[in-house]
Amino acid sequence: MGINRRITALVLGIVLTGSVACHFSVSTANLSSLKLGKDKGVTEETTSFATGDTIYAIATVSNAPGKVSLKGGVSVEDVPGQDVGPIPSLQLAKDLDGSGSMTFTFSPPADGWPKGKYKFDVVMLNENGEQKDQKTVSFTVA
Repeated sequence: MGINRRITALVLGIVLTGSVACHFSVSTANLSSLKLGKDKGVTEETTSFATGDTIYAIATVSNAPGKVSLKGGVSVEDVPGQDVGPIPSLQLAKDLDGSGSMTFTFSPPADGWPKGKYKFDVVMLNENGEQKDQKTVSFTVA
């Protein structure tokens, strides 16, 4: 029975060595949170804004082994007189060198935000441009 244990240990050692030599890895990079607020640090999370408020969004990436890209933007959900969908001037892309947080800042238009329902979407892409995660937060302007 001693020889069987030695053979099993040897086989397991070869398999583990092969796995390490092939640089096998599984990335669990993800968007761990997405928060909206009225100040740059989003000290108080909210989904209700006034027409003159600057809107800050903080997206947090966790477990990223390398560079990721975050694409975030504001879309109209239900605003009288506005088409539903992304607002082209409020779509931003930023790179992050690994795990960490990224702040998106959206200043109100000169006449203020039109009242209604909006959403902020953020998509995380890996170095190859493949989408790895996405989060959305809906908010209102009253």
